[in-house]
Amino acid sequence: MSLINRLRNRIANSIARAVVQVIDDEKKIQTLQLGVLEGEDVDDCERFQEYGFNSVPIAGAEAVVLFPNGDRAHPLIVAVDDRRHRPTDWDPGDAGTYNAAGAMVRLKASGDIEVTPGGSGKVYIRSAGGTSDALVTKTEHNLHIHGTGVGPSATPTTQVVGTTKLESE
Repeated sequence: MSLINRLRNRIANSIARAVVQVIDDEKKIQTLQLGVLEGEDVDDCERFQEYGFNSVPIAGAEAVVLFPNGDRAHPLIVAVDDRRHRPTDWDPGDAGTYNAAGAMVRLKASGDIEVTPGGSGKVYIRSAGGTSDALVTKTEHNLHIHGTGVGPSATPTTQVVGTTKLESE
């Protein structure tokens, strides 16, 4: 094989789209099994995530994988997205996080912050030491905020901080 053909193959094999098949989130770095080409399953692909952000993708999500020097033996995942669950129609400048249950934190370009619960519809605010919490829930016509924690006497307390009648949405 000529030098040019070997170089061309290395370049062609250095980046690929893939489908996430299996996720292992038990190690210091997350590893995934990917389906890269028809019939090519690649195990133990290390997934690099941005510092301070963490996610565990769902099987069927899509990934971009790099193979340094075209070597399929040590793949590196640089991006994972899931078009099945990604929110759409955001404004330019918006940023946020979301999950498959519809929970979302949206930092709007205007500076506002939207927190949208999914699943049970509850929003928890936890203290660093776990000694106090706030729970925000919504019923059909009311917004409830409950607080728990340690009061001035160092005994656990639970208190309804507030209930607000919602105006029509």
